[in-house]
Amino acid sequence: MSAAEGPVQFDPADFGAIPTSRSLRRWMRNTRRQHADRSFWEIFEDIYLVVFTLLMAGATGGNVVRHLNSNAAGCSSLSCAQAISWFPWIVVPLLLATTLRVLLAVGPVSASRATGFWLLATPVSRASLLRPAYRLVIASVAVIGMIVGALIWALIGAPVVDVFEAAVLIGAALVCAAVGTVWAQQTARRTWWTLRVADVLLLLAVVPAVILALRPTPGRSVQTANVVLTFAQVQEIEGSGGEFLLLSAVAVVVCLALALVMSRTLDRLGRISVIAGGELLAGLAGAASSLDISMLGDVIAGRHWRLKGRVRSHRGRGANGAAIVQREFRRILRWPRRLAVAFGLLVVPYAVHGAGFRVLVPIAAAIAGFIAVRPLLDGLRTACRSTGLVRALGWDLRELRVVMAVVPAGVTVVWAACAYPAIGSAASTFAVAAGIITGTVRQASARPPSYAGPLVTSPMGAIPPGLFSQPARGFDLLMICLAPVLLNLSSLWVVLIPSVVIAGMFAVRPKTN
Repeated sequence: MSAAEGPVQFDPADFGAIPTSRSLRRWMRNTRRQHADRSFWEIFEDIYLVVFTLLMAGATGGNVVRHLNSNAAGCSSLSCAQAISWFPWIVVPLLLATTLRVLLAVGPVSASRATGFWLLATPVSRASLLRPAYRLVIASVAVIGMIVGALIWALIGAPVVDVFEAAVLIGAALVCAAVGTVWAQQTARRTWWTLRVADVLLLLAVVPAVILALRPTPGRSVQTANVVLTFAQVQEIEGSGGEFLLLSAVAVVVCLALALVMSRTLDRLGRISVIAGGELLAGLAGAASSLDISMLGDVIAGRHWRLKGRVRSHRGRGANGAAIVQREFRRILRWPRRLAVAFGLLVVPYAVHGAGFRVLVPIAAAIAGFIAVRPLLDGLRTACRSTGLVRALGWDLRELRVVMAVVPAGVTVVWAACAYPAIGSAASTFAVAAGIITGTVRQASARPPSYAGPLVTSPMGAIPPGLFSQPARGFDLLMICLAPVLLNLSSLWVVLIPSVVIAGMFAVRPKTN
């Protein structure tokens, strides 16, 4: 083999010195600024209304949280004390499991296809190129974790010192989880084990919620001394300030050390996983711009199957509708993680019941069940968005919707039966199950967003009016089925209205255009 036929060897003498990532980013930033045709103030004139709205919403939300904190702090019964003592064992594993799954679904470190093609394939240091995206992920997780931790502990009536302590510690825990996902992204085996850890954490959150919901109710109301402080009644507590500062300092130092160590291993990230995360974010941005919630799940599912590559094929059984039901059941089993997450969401109604908010258990169970069952209807969504596929199957779209909803309906029945002890009523459980299946089927079989008609002016620009109805599809039937439960009507209406909704839902042929 001659030298010309061998592999190409990079020689800096032929191409020049390898540029640093900092100089490369500086050059790209200068290039963008040279081609910019709008100034900062021109852009600010378009978004100041959005900024003002966000500030007003934040102020209003803060005031609501303060009042809820005061009201929750006034609860001095034994039930409230037990709920508060069990609450961290439910919330912390749930937040950790959610963080692990969300970040691993995205990457967490990601880059666009252009960056992956033009930069990551060059001799420029990959770790330096990916470090800005890595820092953005860590900073976003820290900020979101602190906000979520502060809100949750404020809503249960915790004193202001505990609220700040919970915010710092939960933010630190989520940052450690984010660092772990970056470590797991480097190999497929690490990712698999990290997802199993997330499943275990989800189960750990379910156990205390079930114990809290099924604990025996005391025969009489036992009152305890209320020593909880509110935001409006902050007092000096001797000895707590030093311990809080020391614990916070240790948590911050540990997070910074882990983040710094992991930033030095970014060159081990594979280019395929990094680009896949960038494509996922681009698809999610497109789905969010069209307000199509179902498309968000399609983008995540598409990335999952592209990374999986291939599966083992199985011969189908039965004929006509039975064959479609069997294939839908097999398709759901190909992604068993969704079933694990679906039944892990049972923690929501049990946690609400255990916290003493029994009036809110049906709507909490309905929303959690909606989130659990909706990913199982991807086959129906694909059929309703593809007229050619419906013709190839030889079924009417209305009949096909009934057949392809059989397996998700069975999962819904099992899920509602598992949530029955928390809901506490057979009629309410039926209404919840009916709302889940009708809402998810309606959203999965909904038409694409309509861009017809006159545009509506908004601070974000002109928006087609058809986009506003997209997020509400599915949730409207869910609320109709739950309306008799929320209005405390008799059991007859609680069963009759959801039955009418189910009959009407599967009797009407869905529209395709």
